[in-house]
Amino acid sequence: MSSGDVEGEEQDGGKIRKLKEEINDVWNKIAMREEKIKPEVDDRPGWKTVRIFVSSTFKDFHQEREELVKKVFAELRGWCELRQLYLIDCDLRWGVPKETTSEVTLKTCLEEIDRCYDDNKVPYFVNMTCKRIGWIPLADELPPNLMKNYRLVFGLSVTEMEIVHAAYRIENPNALFLIRDDSFLNEIEDEDIRKEFIDEVQPRADTKLNILKDKITSRFSERVFTYKCKYVPGERLYSDYMTKKGRPKLELDDNFSKIVLDFFKERIAEQYPVVKTEIDEYLDATFHHKAFMNSRCGIILGVNKKSQRDLIIGRESILKEINDYVENEKDTSGSPKLIIGEAGAGKSSIMAKAASNVLQAMEERAAQPCKVFFHFVGAVPNSTSLLEILRRLLREIKPNSDFPETLEDTVQLVRSELANCHLGRVVIFIDALNQVDRDMHLEPMFWLPEKLAPNVRCVLSLITDSEPHVVLKRRQDFKIRDSEIIVPDLEPGKRLEIVNNYLGLFNKTLSTEQVVPLLGKKASSNPLWLRIACEELRIYGDFNTVTDFIKLLKETLPGLLQQVLERFEKETDRVLLVSTLCLLEVSRFGLLEAELLEILADKDSLEYRETGGEYNPEGSRVIEKRPHLPYAEWASVYRNLRIFLRPYGNPSEGRLDFYHRTLSKVVQDTYLDKSKSDADYNKKRWWWHKKLAEYYRYCGTYDRKVEEYPHHLLFLKRNAKYDEDKKLYCKWLQEFLLDMGAFKRLYDDEFSETLLYYWRECGDEKYDQMCEGYEKEIRQMEKDLAYAPHVTASRFEDVSRLMAQAGKYKEALKVAEDCRDMVKKFPQQWEDEERNEKLMYIYGHIAHIKSLSAKEIPELNDIISMHEEAIQIINNSPKRNEKKYKKYLALQLIKKAYARGGIASRCDAFSVSKFFTKNKTKKEMIELGCKEVEKAISLYQELKDYGHELEAQLTKATLYRGNKEEQLKIYGETKQRCEDVVGPKCPLMCRLCFNMGVVYGRDNDEKNAYSAYKQAYEIAVDIYGPKHVKTEKYKAELMKYSHVAKKLGKE
Repeated sequence: MSSGDVEGEEQDGGKIRKLKEEINDVWNKIAMREEKIKPEVDDRPGWKTVRIFVSSTFKDFHQEREELVKKVFAELRGWCELRQLYLIDCDLRWGVPKETTSEVTLKTCLEEIDRCYDDNKVPYFVNMTCKRIGWIPLADELPPNLMKNYRLVFGLSVTEMEIVHAAYRIENPNALFLIRDDSFLNEIEDEDIRKEFIDEVQPRADTKLNILKDKITSRFSERVFTYKCKYVPGERLYSDYMTKKGRPKLELDDNFSKIVLDFFKERIAEQYPVVKTEIDEYLDATFHHKAFMNSRCGIILGVNKKSQRDLIIGRESILKEINDYVENEKDTSGSPKLIIGEAGAGKSSIMAKAASNVLQAMEERAAQPCKVFFHFVGAVPNSTSLLEILRRLLREIKPNSDFPETLEDTVQLVRSELANCHLGRVVIFIDALNQVDRDMHLEPMFWLPEKLAPNVRCVLSLITDSEPHVVLKRRQDFKIRDSEIIVPDLEPGKRLEIVNNYLGLFNKTLSTEQVVPLLGKKASSNPLWLRIACEELRIYGDFNTVTDFIKLLKETLPGLLQQVLERFEKETDRVLLVSTLCLLEVSRFGLLEAELLEILADKDSLEYRETGGEYNPEGSRVIEKRPHLPYAEWASVYRNLRIFLRPYGNPSEGRLDFYHRTLSKVVQDTYLDKSKSDADYNKKRWWWHKKLAEYYRYCGTYDRKVEEYPHHLLFLKRNAKYDEDKKLYCKWLQEFLLDMGAFKRLYDDEFSETLLYYWRECGDEKYDQMCEGYEKEIRQMEKDLAYAPHVTASRFEDVSRLMAQAGKYKEALKVAEDCRDMVKKFPQQWEDEERNEKLMYIYGHIAHIKSLSAKEIPELNDIISMHEEAIQIINNSPKRNEKKYKKYLALQLIKKAYARGGIASRCDAFSVSKFFTKNKTKKEMIELGCKEVEKAISLYQELKDYGHELEAQLTKATLYRGNKEEQLKIYGETKQRCEDVVGPKCPLMCRLCFNMGVVYGRDNDEKNAYSAYKQAYEIAVDIYGPKHVKTEKYKAELMKYSHVAKKLGKE
């Protein structure tokens, strides 16, 4: 070897040493977390989303990515679905258009990892490495704001940035690293093909790769695997991602797929264990509302939570006024506080922050108990239902009470509770009240009493002059000026502060020349408009024409949104963008990202086509395994729409919906032709409802089908041109409702309002068809050996209760008695206590059904026997001291006593009836009934269930029918007790006064009868309204005593 060769080697070695020092210096600059982040075990019931980010250089890892996407993740997806998990694999091959800036490219990759953090706390991440290091951005290609926000270090490749952000910095236990053995390169003779697997920049690439592999191995030793592959000469790999000529084909080691599959199954199973518990719907909804509250109060008026968490610009005085209202214990006005403003004024952010502040203050003052209820209409599935809102509220203020069955009864109970002077301290926040579903039979604000109880504070937000706002302003006793807080336009100084803060987060500023036209626009006083405008300015690339761009911004919020959507259409796939917007708009409760990826996959079917109004569901295709839209294409759409979308409900579920309803209106006008005519609007909506109906017919989980499928079928049915089509959609709906998977999710023990509503929409003979259909299904279950008898018996019981709820008592009784016989026939199918509990409820149910139609003494006697069977089971049970057993015992005692009263009222005082067990006389029957009622009252008092205690007192009074003195004595005592524990204005007080009027009337005591009826009527007007059927009933009775009123000189 010559001295020149030696000298050359020394020079090369020196260069490599220097290169290693430079690269190590880059890694040493990476800021590490002081503590490792561990995945949080999430065992809450319900569907959730798991995201797996795939990281590698693109050009050389097509074979592996194809293997992952089409085989490994396909199998893992099926495994996840069995655990109620949606799997989304983030494979960004060609996800970023070539013409986009370096900033957008980097943000796309890093923000997808952010979404993995958001959904799974710690990202699921797989990286593959071999002989390419990939793109290393130059200094001028790394925007300062991106460097700052992600703590990036100059000198890293994009792949290394992904590794650092997703795994290296936090020592991520969910990260898997796969290093491909490069010996396969020796088999490739074609130099052009070899170049596809090797970086051209040498020796920097090799040195950098070696250091990267050392860093990964030292930090993640147990999660780093090496695998082998073989080059397949003469064959090419083709896919949607690649050029027409394809890519070099590799044959992967069998262990590759197994390593990935086993690793992620283990990690996912640890974080998301199988949940066997029943979902507590109240706690589940509260969790989701709290998550929404935290997200909204973290970003107020467009200020980023990460850097300015507590900064509230322009709304400080409103928050103070709300806090003063809540804290002022001397306020006895009984008025709610209304937060009034236009769309986009920031009402939801104000409500979220105010509720969060109150919740935190109350938690700090645990010695002063206070219940805080918050509900954000539209933030959670079913949150627009007034019934669900009021049931959630009742669960908060009366946690141990049963819910009324109907909306009407629920409204009345809430109204009386909020006016009850004995109610403890309660603070209520309800946001976007104007978005609550309208019930045609009830005034929209009737649930809110004219005067709240002294301990109740109620904060409501509404759009100015929306229907609920107008209704409240009409109330005579409502001091609207004292109760309203009008969210004002932002002052110019506050607008400037918001602009500077928002753009400052990205190291951008506007000159005075640019600020003046921006803030000179009238719409800049609207926080949402200002936030969107700032975002448009932030991404605008030509600083020299920014001023002109500002002048072109539309002057209204809908106009600006439309302008932004026009830009999106140019920057991404228009068909996918428009389809996503239209699908979200016609959906009932938003769409899962996983669902969108399946629906959008068939791009050829997404273009709107004129139809004659007919849609033939029988022609829909059954697709066993639906393909997914390549995530890269979806990433482009999502990247644009991201600021207008929000997680809907459970943040980890992956459900998307519009962030603000104004966007919904823009989509209706722009893409669904609402601005043209109703006919055009319905045609476009028809098209997209059809798409979702077709999808949910064959796809989606039962939970999602129940939420969406009937909604779309009903739209198609109601807008069908021809009777044949309407019958077809009714048939479809019936088939779905008869599916036991759907039945299980729609049935409700208390009252299946939604299920019965869907059946009423199925045609004229809806309940007959319902009974016939369900009986056929359960009889088939009885014959099918695949179903265990205890499962079949439970379904028999549920179907019987549904039939009773629908008023089909004959059919319900037959099924209930068969259920009882089934439980007795197969005792080995249950544990003893489980079997006895089942029989206890069935006996009570049979008695209830019979009581609804019983007229003769033998029928009443049979009812008593059924109640006695249930009572005997309770008394013999080791669980008899549990709350639910005591409550059910009290109910059986009351109903049994009521049946005794029915028998007694059909006999004279001296006869002994042959129908009576042990020859009880009428007097003895009444005495037995009173003892049973007294025992029930004692149980209710022990349980502190005062509402049912008072109901029991009313039952006791009915036992003394014909004994005026005894009845009035009981009614008087009950009335006083009702005033003490519930309040003077409630449905129970209404009934008490009416019943007293009946007793006085029978005795011809017209003056006292008039007084009692008058009081019942006045209470009814207050709690039901003047036009309610019950109010009309009380008024009719009162009018019979108009002559008494004239004598007393009253109207």
